[in-house]
Amino acid sequence: MTDSISANGRPAALPLEELVAALARSPLFAAVELPQLRLLAFSAEERRYEAGIRIAGPDAVDAPAFLISAGRVRFDPARDARQEAGPGALINAAGAMSHAPLTYTITAHVDVRLLLITPQLVARLIGEYPEMGRAMLRSLGQDLRGLARQLRAETAAATSAAAGTALGAASNPQPGAGSR
Repeated sequence: MTDSISANGRPAALPLEELVAALARSPLFAAVELPQLRLLAFSAEERRYEAGIRIAGPDAVDAPAFLISAGRVRFDPARDARQEAGPGALINAAGAMSHAPLTYTITAHVDVRLLLITPQLVARLIGEYPEMGRAMLRSLGQDLRGLARQLRAETAAATSAAAGTALGAASNPQPGAGSR
């Protein structure tokens, strides 16, 4: 997605359907039906920030999920090897479900328009559309299973490397070691 400029020189907001498509690309919302994602995008509160304004950081105990509608934000420190993000990026997806603290600061790089997706909004929609909640739980379950597989693989690799190092040390004693 590219940034576009409106007639007044400010970043133009993405159309609703592009915001819905951006939500659908997020693992958290991937299994949610498009009409429900449309309602989520339409119901989210929009906030505007001027370039240079700090949007949220590690001190924010209740940061929501942010969907960038227009403009660009910067991350400090870099997040997932990215220094910044633009239209269509979903930031802090976990903030749509719970009050999870951020580990980075988000600053408006240029004038930016964000949709705030709060746990209260998501809970209200899940109350109206329980199938939305089930879809999100399935997505979270898949994420947790993937994380568990990754942790098992990393643990096995670390254990194997440590065993190889110990085996190498035992089979190659240092000269003069143990002889006195």
